[in-house]
Amino acid sequence: GGSGGGGGGGGGGGGGGGPAPPPAGEVEEVAEPEVDADGKPVRVFHEVDIPERPPLSEEELAAVRASIEERERISAAYEAGEAATRAAAAEAEAVEKARAVVASKGAGWKVSPADFERILSAARSSAAGKAEAAEAATAALLDELLAAAGGSLLVRALVPDTKVLRERAIRAGAAAMAAAAAAGKAEATLAALKSVLDAPPSDAAVAERVATGVLSSVSRLAGSLQAASLLRFLGRARALFGGESAAVGMEAALAVSALLRPAICSGVLTEDAEPLSLLRESLAAVKAASSAAEARAAAGGVGAAVGSLGAAAIGAHGVLQALSEALDSKSKEAAHAREAATLSYGALARALRHGFEPYGVPALPKLIKLLADKDKKVADAATVAAEAMIEGLSTLSVKAVVGALYEGMGVVGGGGRVRIECLKLAGMLATQAPGTMGPCLPECIPLVIECLNDSNAKVQTAAEEALPVLCSCVQNAEVASTLRDFIIDALKKPDKTFECVEEVLMTTFCNPMDGTSLAFMMPIIIRGIKDANYELVKKATVCASNLCALIKDSSDIAPFVPLLLPLLEKNVEHSSPNIREATQTARERLLEGAGDLVDPAKRGTAVGACVRDSLAAAVPSLPEPVATYLSHTCAALLEERLGGVVRVQNFRHAVPATEQWVSSIVEPYATAEGGALAQVATAAVENFKSQLPEEARAILAKSGDKDFALDMQNIILAFAGRVLLRKADVRFERGHRYGLIGQNGTGKTTLLNRLAAKDINGFPQELRTWYIRHEVLCDDGIDVRTFLKDKSPAKLAGGGDVDDAFVEATLDQVQFPEEYRAAFVNSLSGGWKMRMSVAISIMHEPELLLLDEPTNHLDIESVDALVDGINGFEGGVVVISHDRRLLQTTNCALWYCDRAKQSIYPLGCEFDAYEARVLKEIAARHAADEERAQARAMLRKKRRDEARRRADAAAKKKAARAT
Repeated sequence: GGSGGGGGGGGGGGGGGGPAPPPAGEVEEVAEPEVDADGKPVRVFHEVDIPERPPLSEEELAAVRASIEERERISAAYEAGEAATRAAAAEAEAVEKARAVVASKGAGWKVSPADFERILSAARSSAAGKAEAAEAATAALLDELLAAAGGSLLVRALVPDTKVLRERAIRAGAAAMAAAAAAGKAEATLAALKSVLDAPPSDAAVAERVATGVLSSVSRLAGSLQAASLLRFLGRARALFGGESAAVGMEAALAVSALLRPAICSGVLTEDAEPLSLLRESLAAVKAASSAAEARAAAGGVGAAVGSLGAAAIGAHGVLQALSEALDSKSKEAAHAREAATLSYGALARALRHGFEPYGVPALPKLIKLLADKDKKVADAATVAAEAMIEGLSTLSVKAVVGALYEGMGVVGGGGRVRIECLKLAGMLATQAPGTMGPCLPECIPLVIECLNDSNAKVQTAAEEALPVLCSCVQNAEVASTLRDFIIDALKKPDKTFECVEEVLMTTFCNPMDGTSLAFMMPIIIRGIKDANYELVKKATVCASNLCALIKDSSDIAPFVPLLLPLLEKNVEHSSPNIREATQTARERLLEGAGDLVDPAKRGTAVGACVRDSLAAAVPSLPEPVATYLSHTCAALLEERLGGVVRVQNFRHAVPATEQWVSSIVEPYATAEGGALAQVATAAVENFKSQLPEEARAILAKSGDKDFALDMQNIILAFAGRVLLRKADVRFERGHRYGLIGQNGTGKTTLLNRLAAKDINGFPQELRTWYIRHEVLCDDGIDVRTFLKDKSPAKLAGGGDVDDAFVEATLDQVQFPEEYRAAFVNSLSGGWKMRMSVAISIMHEPELLLLDEPTNHLDIESVDALVDGINGFEGGVVVISHDRRLLQTTNCALWYCDRAKQSIYPLGCEFDAYEARVLKEIAARHAADEERAQARAMLRKKRRDEARRRADAAAKKKAARAT
């Protein structure tokens, strides 16, 4: 293979054709004579024996594992740091807005800018450790509350209907409550808060804001109160359960459960006394409720009591049975019993959160049906309860509840209320758990389209509002940004289909297509294929073909195969030849992308069954609903953690994560023997591993304890409308060197550009990289020292000037001559430019160094300097080159970019073996070309001879006729 050029595609290929990779570790001897026709010696390439890597010792394995764990810690710290930076920026922006609002309106609220700064200081102390100033601000706010409760700053700051001020006032209140508990002032503080609740402001809205703010802070006093104080507060809170404000009543119920729970654990109260009596009284009140206030009071009591007793009380005291009986009640004397029972589901969801899901998730379909209840107050209560359940739903339960929402979206009539509410609930799930809701959208979007076509204008409006929210689940960058508005517009207006399909065809996709993206695009494409316009049919078919080529996993396309394949089968016999041709290609790509059409739920079902069996042995007394819930959520947890990239450490970490989840759910019901839940988790992970495809299991087996700097699997790389890599695995070990070889145009340079940009899905953003391109771009008149300063880490980060000594020391490392350091960059030869680029990379201390044809325009001395620099570099190296000397002297493992397979993979052989195979392929092609040429020449000669024979025969016949 020739040396690659300096442009676009990077390195040169093997003589213009795409050579197949040789078998790992060997190549057949090229059978050629020792001397050619001119008497010149001919090189003979012999078999290359690649020794296997010796097994690592226990000490070496321990070192590798420690390195991997350190890398994971750094990665986690990086992600946490990024999240903290974003949160800090958002907090700073919100604070500045709050300062502006307080400056303009604070006088009317009796909150001055100085008061706001005190609140801000105390609020920060609750979140980020107590600095001396923060402690003083918190203590001052607490003293003011104890001295003048209703007129204190903490209460005054709750009055305005301003979110940024209110949120920080609540945080400052929480800090003050914690300070009160620590200082032994919990009793006095609770009394002060009770006095605020006893004397609410006259304005109902203000009273609600003050009461909810006060109640949300009370929980910080938990564990520091005496029984008498608790009982007094319980009496006051119960009066709020059935008040005019449902929000205050729910906050009061949450406050009661938060205060009683630690009191029961510490023995200040017994669960057989107040909490249990509250539960019994509240369940009785549910069945006897005859007004809206009584219904709210009963529901609040159920939530407060069960919240303090724990989730086990639901089954132990027949809570759900009592609520079901109330829902079935038709007593005219208890006209609000059904409303009270429905509200109780919401109260339980808010009080127990995930702890209620084993019972709440199966109850959600019942609540969805109640949205269409003839009794409006029951339907309203169902709305409140369903929102409460979805609001606190675990991401692991999303797939378990969407079926009920989808069923509700299909309900016709009833004024469209069920459809409207279910669309809102689906939007809530998309906002709270976009990653989990996204894969559920292939079933959801067709129902949303139905709602868009509903005759009820309110349903249409709800569907239009839901579409952008649901679209936020899309992770594909092109669909989420470039195509988003076109897709939403086409889904709303069928006459925009042609415009949308054209835009999709003009878009260059650089990311794989997942099921979430297809959920939005396939309805439009299918509509286009069904259209009577031949041009639209062709373009939609081509669009479908292109998207199928970008499929990342067969499960993503599986839901659309029953819809798309029959249309393509029909159009294979279309009257238009262009459509037939496009359809044939689309059909092949669809079937290729779909693979064997394995049931996507098969793995989850198997893991769930394994968890149930393991729990039955580990915790026999566990209630059936809880065991069923854990079987579903453990399967979802493992799918979330292990269903993507196959990494050994992910499987290792999945066991403790699963054990922690199972333990958190089992704890309220039973105590498992030591190690029993760990065995449940281990069995679940091993079962999941056994359900992996053969390719994934092979990756897992090969990984071992290797420390990968890059581990990106099943990636897709496209450029200028052409797929370069498809379902490829890029797995580079830390500190190793890799040489990318292959024909021009196979994506080598594009891959390096993407690695440098860190925009491939799964690229570890904390990995420090530096890209040395084969060209150095510099403005005229810039000398070497100035150029290095401009490219230094401090300068690129927006910092100050770089120390001259640092620049000189870096140039010394690459042996850059003193006389050239003041020269203009653009006057240097290619060799000196490359040394300068290496010096810049040293300044950035990368963990992964990327080089694209670095030996172009270099003399031997410069190549030697480059080799020394690479060999002295401790990080990983990925280089595009066909320079035998560079690849061999730097001990690069060869990776082959295969145009035919649209993939990249390790060759497993030395460069000589690769070159021998290339030459053999070239010789075979030349021989085949010569054989074809000879065959064509013989055919032409045969035709000429036949033509002469016929001409001679015709001439003889003519002469005979003349005679």
